[in-house]
Amino acid sequence: MALARFTWTIAALLLLVVSTHSELNPFLIGGAPASLGAYPATVGINIGQPQTLFCGGTILNTNHVLTAGSCVLDAQNNLRPANHFIIRSGVVVIDAAAPATAVDRVFVHQLYNPFTFENDIAVLRIVGQFQFPQVGTPNIAPAELQDRIVPENYVCQIVGWNWQATGVSHALQQLDVFVHQREDCNTLFNGMIQNSMLCVRTTNANQALCLPNRGGGLLCNGRLTAVVSFGLGCGTNTTTTASVLTQVRYYQPWIQQQFVRNDNPPPGTTPMPGRGGSATVLVSIGAILFAVFSTTIMR
Repeated sequence: MALARFTWTIAALLLLVVSTHSELNPFLIGGAPASLGAYPATVGINIGQPQTLFCGGTILNTNHVLTAGSCVLDAQNNLRPANHFIIRSGVVVIDAAAPATAVDRVFVHQLYNPFTFENDIAVLRIVGQFQFPQVGTPNIAPAELQDRIVPENYVCQIVGWNWQATGVSHALQQLDVFVHQREDCNTLFNGMIQNSMLCVRTTNANQALCLPNRGGGLLCNGRLTAVVSFGLGCGTNTTTTASVLTQVRYYQPWIQQQFVRNDNPPPGTTPMPGRGGSATVLVSIGAILFAVFSTTIMR
């Protein structure tokens, strides 16, 4: 029984790796264009040197952005330097003319586990400050955070750019998703789903989230509810797939603590992989293999 469960876990995780790698652009399949100012807290994050990677993010206040922990680590699970990140905000198309904001400090959750995706959350502190226009529909504005449980089957929105390192990038897209049943999602991911995680499904099989949507926000009733984490079956969505996100309401105290931090975490081997683990040994082993394949293939 244990061996069969382990085999199933490996097969399922490898399938997720292949599906996420199969199509990096577009980021959202089956979405609709978003108008300027409709999602004023949504930002894009160019990553790397050269900046060939991409994640989503959400403005929290005048100088902080929320994203996924997986977005701020490199292929060896080391914390990236702050100068590896550029924030793009206030636009619906990311190109060379889009405003670029540098990052001063990177705060990843101290118990983020890159092998099980627990505590997959991070805060970026920018250089300078965002300027929020005092108009009815601003191009940029801080998000309102969700502090309530969103019921199963509730329809929410995920937003993401279809940025490309070369070529023409498409406009910001919005996609309706619904909150998936927790028990079914936990079965799908073989016990990996923690209380701090939230699962969503797309409404149609020809809709999907792709890998560069990591770090982007799920909005329910206009409030930032979760951060996109893993299980992104780009182009392969069926009635048996789901995407997993980190619930913001579980981390509001931690988020607030990052606003007043005075230290500057150096790049390198922090946090230590595996510290957040409460998953079973079999799932952890499968997730480790998943991480090895994903860092090799997707980065």
